[in-house]
Amino acid sequence: MEKSILRATTVVLLMNLVAKLLGFGREMVIARVFGANMYTDAYLVAYTLPYFLQTILGFALVTVTVPLLTKYLIDGRKEEAFRVGNYFINLVAVFMAFCAVLGVLFAPFLVKITAPLFNAETAAIATGLTRIMFPSVVFMGLGMVVTGILNAQHRFLAAAFAPGFSSFIIIVGLWLVGSNYGIEGLACATLISFLGLLAVQLPSLFRSGYRYRPEISLRHADVKIAMATILPIVLGTAVNQIYFALNRIFASGLAEGSISALNYASKLVNFPSGVFVAAIASAVYPSFSEFVIKGEKDRLAGSLQKGVGMVMLMGIPAAIGLIVLRVPIVQLLFEGGAFTHENTLQTASALLYFSIGLFPFAAILVLTRVFYAFGDVKIPVYAGIAGIAINVATSFLAIGPLAHNGLALANSFAAIANMLIFFVVLKKYLPGLSYRPFVDSFLRIGISSLGMGLAIRFALPVLERVFGTGGDRGLLLVVAIAICGGIALYILLCFLFRIREAVYMKEIISRKIHRK
Repeated sequence: MEKSILRATTVVLLMNLVAKLLGFGREMVIARVFGANMYTDAYLVAYTLPYFLQTILGFALVTVTVPLLTKYLIDGRKEEAFRVGNYFINLVAVFMAFCAVLGVLFAPFLVKITAPLFNAETAAIATGLTRIMFPSVVFMGLGMVVTGILNAQHRFLAAAFAPGFSSFIIIVGLWLVGSNYGIEGLACATLISFLGLLAVQLPSLFRSGYRYRPEISLRHADVKIAMATILPIVLGTAVNQIYFALNRIFASGLAEGSISALNYASKLVNFPSGVFVAAIASAVYPSFSEFVIKGEKDRLAGSLQKGVGMVMLMGIPAAIGLIVLRVPIVQLLFEGGAFTHENTLQTASALLYFSIGLFPFAAILVLTRVFYAFGDVKIPVYAGIAGIAINVATSFLAIGPLAHNGLALANSFAAIANMLIFFVVLKKYLPGLSYRPFVDSFLRIGISSLGMGLAIRFALPVLERVFGTGGDRGLLLVVAIAICGGIALYILLCFLFRIREAVYMKEIISRKIHRK
């Protein structure tokens, strides 16, 4: 099982890296072509509700599908698993088509509640873009059910690459037509990209033996259970998207470009978790479900400790690195064309406050899988409600003195509270779980990360004097050398402080090299 998890993690990690790099390519192209202004603000608001549905409902569909089909696959009942998968695909198609029609019809109202302080011109643009993009929820819903069917069979490659393929379509679309069709052209490319997210997974699905049948059953026992649990899962997984939706509501009354700055900063801070943490979470979830079905709580606790430890090993130094290098990184990736240096500083300041919550956000991705593997959909909802309350309260207090940065800080505080609630409640299901390894790893990794951050902070002015920051080449060298040097120092400090996760990784890599 450990070898299977490792192989799955490696596959998903590599594909997530490709997908995230393409995602950043997409953001860079959008920033260079359209900048950070009322048009990009309108596009992001128009994308908020479709993306909200795509993210929370998509995750919920995968969360429900994986343990449901795993039960059949463990028993060798593959045909029954595919039959239930067919029911899900057809139910989701009907429901998401209904949502798409409602989204198109009520687009003005949706924009009004998402960005109530927009002026009339920006709101009109956002309404038109919403009507173009909302049908994408149909392709997303189907794509995420397909992802769940593939993951239940431990097939991760196509599903992990699908978001990258979606970004690739937008990049190619903007490269071919640029801004010739305005922001509406970007909205059309976004719609097509979600069709690509579904289509790229279909060959792998059919190779697994699946065959589509147009059949629906609401009376199947497991379908009833899944449909009863999907709403609480949606509420529990909606937290992050609610944070960002609240950001856009509050920021719609701030300076022009504030919503775009928060968006670009959140993309940067989500890069490490999207690559590394999502790989860990996606790979361990089917195994968590198997451990629960077999009653092997000790193995689940051990896997959880390793999973969260790996999240710390990668997430904490990534947060420190983003804080120290926030300005040159944003400048390198986005500045140029319509994206000004003022936009860079606006985005970099938001990145500082978002980075505080990078590790808590990442840990939540793994911790929620434990509760869903046990079939507990209530705890994530309660923890999410507490996080949202903290987010709203902090936003009201911080938006005055910190403007859009206060909204980023509110997200981080809410994530910290959410994570701590999960850790406390875990004892209910895993009484043998010890907190000491988590605390020990956190302290050792934190000290090593701070040492790395201080070294980069003192080296950065020297690098800037040597290579300069006036052009892309000099800036690229400064950022690349700072990152590579920081990683090398961090690895050295990890072994100096005898961090168990680093030793574990070294042993895994050594065994793989030895076998080869």
